[in-house]
Amino acid sequence: MTTSQTLVPCAQISGPIPETEGNRAVVLESYGTERMPSYGYIQEEYFVSGNAAEAPFLTRILVRRPEDMGKFNGRTLTEVSHIWGGTSVWRAYNRALMRDGYMWIEIDSQAPSALDLIQGGNPERYRDMVFTAGELASDFAGSIPFTENPSPEILAEQYDAFKERWWKATPQSFEIIAQVAHALRGGLPGIRNSEVKTLLFAGISQTGGVVRRFVEQHHDAMRRADGGPLFDGYLPGASGGEALPDIDVPVIEVLGEAEFQSVRWDCGVSGQVRGLSHRRADSETFRLYEIAGMAHRETRHMSQKDVLRLKDCPLPPGAHWSTFPNSHIYGALLGLLADWAEGKLVPPPSQLLETEGHTDTISRDQWGNALGGVRSTYTDAPTSTLVAATPMGRPSWYHGNETPFDGQRLQEIYGDIDSYRRVLARVIDRLMLQGFLHRVDAEELRLSAEELRF
Repeated sequence: MTTSQTLVPCAQISGPIPETEGNRAVVLESYGTERMPSYGYIQEEYFVSGNAAEAPFLTRILVRRPEDMGKFNGRTLTEVSHIWGGTSVWRAYNRALMRDGYMWIEIDSQAPSALDLIQGGNPERYRDMVFTAGELASDFAGSIPFTENPSPEILAEQYDAFKERWWKATPQSFEIIAQVAHALRGGLPGIRNSEVKTLLFAGISQTGGVVRRFVEQHHDAMRRADGGPLFDGYLPGASGGEALPDIDVPVIEVLGEAEFQSVRWDCGVSGQVRGLSHRRADSETFRLYEIAGMAHRETRHMSQKDVLRLKDCPLPPGAHWSTFPNSHIYGALLGLLADWAEGKLVPPPSQLLETEGHTDTISRDQWGNALGGVRSTYTDAPTSTLVAATPMGRPSWYHGNETPFDGQRLQEIYGDIDSYRRVLARVIDRLMLQGFLHRVDAEELRLSAEELRF
């Protein structure tokens, strides 16, 4: 251990916290929880406490795990709740997590959401929650800069200033994350077989930025008592920034096509890709996967809340919200990262979208779909034109849309339905061989293809 490294104490974990009919845990992201019983999963809540940034803290972690811990695979995926609510990783990964026996843990280390949305949602249950005072989630919600006709430089300046507010509002967050991670190695109080073998940290969008900053500034500096790393692997998604450094555990960075498009005036956000500055060479511990056709947030399986929120957003004639399977991609990459962290494989080389020269403008095929990057049946057995970031403002920009090909175009491309299905089968086989598609998700795609008519 070098002199610049700090031995991180373990947070104190207490619980699980009992629930009654009128006093239940606040759930920031209910999407996907309705399917937990069919996978044999339960939810529990614990309080965690300690000192961070020279001040006391008390917050909570939310745990979703197999009720029968004999089915726990030893792998735990952690995320922090978004600064203004939500758990984007659970939303994207929940099917893969539950079918493979992972434990999922929400670490509520960001004070704006913890105090405003969790404590505010049940003041009695969380009366002892303590953080350093600062801005709350309501101070941030809906306040992403949006200026008429800005240049990319203005968008970037505004968004960077906005992000600085995030970090100032969360001064204890990274130490809380580190202390909770250290404590989780020993398992959860009173839960047999809950010791963590492989601990992973993932984020999407704002929380992807949290993961990136942890990798950049805290992974090497904060260590366990034995000098080992706090996390065994990282999966930052849909965020972007300067190229990440090499560290001593695997990092898989994921960027969708939307993160390239969202920096345009059409969408009015410049928090993700800045040119190609995030790209770097592969190493023994780094891969970058840019996903053709993937939006910032999946609309393949929309909740009723999503349906109502997006019902008045304009779409191009003939288009509908995208059915692109973000969750298939994320689930496959989670498996690659976990296996890589455990020394079971080396993942495929980085896959980069094709761009025009050295710009971040994406090159496209004759149907308007992106070239290069991680491929899918949507790009290599196409039946529609994909738009990964629906233009003009919020809340539509972070969702994709697609315009289906008509029967004549499908016939021109494939000839007949049997030929289409043969092309689809070849693409699926290739993706499975590469590790970018799980077998169960492949079967879902095959079944969906049965519904296509020319």
